[in-house]
Amino acid sequence: MPKPPLPPEPTGVGGYTKEPDKMKKHVLTGVLEEFDIMSTQRNARKKALEEMESHSPGKTSAYVAFVSSETMGASIDSDDIPALGDILMSVGEVEELNLIINSPGGDGTIAEKIIEMCRSYCDTFRVIVPNRAKSAATIIALGADKIVMGYCSELGPIDAQVPVLAGNILQYISAQSFVDARESLEDRYAEAVKAKKDIKPILQQIATLDAPFIDHCEKLMDFSREVARKYLAKYMFASITPAAKQAAAIDNVLDRLSAVNIFKVHGRMIDGHAAKTELGLDPLLLGKEDALWQALWHYYVRTDVALGRGSATKILESKSNFLVKATTLAQ
Repeated sequence: MPKPPLPPEPTGVGGYTKEPDKMKKHVLTGVLEEFDIMSTQRNARKKALEEMESHSPGKTSAYVAFVSSETMGASIDSDDIPALGDILMSVGEVEELNLIINSPGGDGTIAEKIIEMCRSYCDTFRVIVPNRAKSAATIIALGADKIVMGYCSELGPIDAQVPVLAGNILQYISAQSFVDARESLEDRYAEAVKAKKDIKPILQQIATLDAPFIDHCEKLMDFSREVARKYLAKYMFASITPAAKQAAAIDNVLDRLSAVNIFKVHGRMIDGHAAKTELGLDPLLLGKEDALWQALWHYYVRTDVALGRGSATKILESKSNFLVKATTLAQ
């Protein structure tokens, strides 16, 4: 009788797998690694991370990357916590921690936890955006002491996204849009009553609204604003006085980032200039020829190509540790 198949090898936590760095001890090993694309690309990214660290002289500094693709399963979620924890342990406590993040967003509660985890390892926390840090990733950026951006970096609105089936297709729609739709109907109802017009069509539309769902949407929006407010007051806007002036500055950021009528769509680009002039943030803006930006871009392009090969949705790494989330496990 044939033996039952052996169970599959463990794949790590939350779909993340460890990609060990190989030690070049012999000529043959070295030659074989030259033909190992994953290994050579990992070594090239390590050199880029080391190059970025050299731009923080006089202090202990570490660069940690959290780079996601735009595919299903790439959003920020609870699986990222043990993976990020492992990466942070690999760098240890430093004076300055730099989180390179590229993400379409995800769970706001996980964003809050990521901020706390990163801050527990450093005195100064910087978030570096090579391309896109949207939604929950923007919240992470607002939890930093400084946001570092280049000419093509962008943040996005922090309006929570909720999954909705439309035509049997799963789509993510702004929670604020549902809240605004209810308020619009309520305003139309009040106007119709005042003008003594027929209110039956409006009442029929109001009756179709899912009150518990809209209440949930309001709570999601309140949570995003609450988290962003807490960290802005404690870190990035801590030096603004008096308290009333600080509160007004924070309100401006949150009002603009959570108002869908301003940026219209969730993916709307908020570049470094807009972050500075419209939001009142003070990002460190790197020029195209800046040595740090060039090292960052060199690193980011390599991770983007690695993710684009279709075998992974996320890469989390430091110069001494490398974790990847496989596409098949993320779906």
